[in-house]
Amino acid sequence: MTLSPEQVDEFRENGFVNAGRLFTNDELETIGREYDRLVTFEAQTLGNEKDGVYPYRAMLNFRSPALAKILTHPAMLEIARQLVGPDVRFFWDQGINKAPGSGSPIPWHQDNGYHSGGCPEFLTTWLALDDSRLENGGLQVLPGSHKRGHREHALETVHYYVPDVDARDAVELPARAGDTLVFSTLLLHQTVGNHTSDRQRRAWVIQYGPADAKNFTTDEPYDDRPWVLRDGTPVDPPYAERRFQLS
Repeated sequence: MTLSPEQVDEFRENGFVNAGRLFTNDELETIGREYDRLVTFEAQTLGNEKDGVYPYRAMLNFRSPALAKILTHPAMLEIARQLVGPDVRFFWDQGINKAPGSGSPIPWHQDNGYHSGGCPEFLTTWLALDDSRLENGGLQVLPGSHKRGHREHALETVHYYVPDVDARDAVELPARAGDTLVFSTLLLHQTVGNHTSDRQRRAWVIQYGPADAKNFTTDEPYDDRPWVLRDGTPVDPPYAERRFQLS
């Protein structure tokens, strides 16, 4: 899967693009099965009881060999090569299921806002395992907001958010089941609550970054994240110079 020049331009201008369907039905079935095994109410939840909590799980690739293989799927690496460059590391993955009745929102933020210190721009891919619209907990974005760079974030419970966002230009970013949305980690976005009684909104988020990236504040390299592309060639198996500690 290669993004068209028009899609690359859309990403550069707006900060996001829908890459469409990257995986086969069999691959999506495997992803969905492993996701449902790992991302459960019993394992971990976020949100608040008043509005309705939702299942969450970090680093699914550590917990499933089948999902670990997806990180180096040819379609994913080609998009990373086009938008990040020839030298790429896998950065992070997480599963978020805005299950029916999970009304807790995730307020306006940049994905960079969840990392301590000066985190450079990375690439977020957002695989929709269900149709995603606002009514069942879908995404809203502010087109072009990535161009303003990092915003200061505040912390409320477990969520970092940007206070006083002017959201007049916000648009819905819908997806069909099987679509992969791709956006900058500097793009301002939020996910609203799922207020339906029968529609899940499962999403698997996978992030990639430039291999030479360093934290601007600490000057520490992200060499605990595995190489997946080197000189444009897939790294098999992926490796990192330091062991990643999942707290």
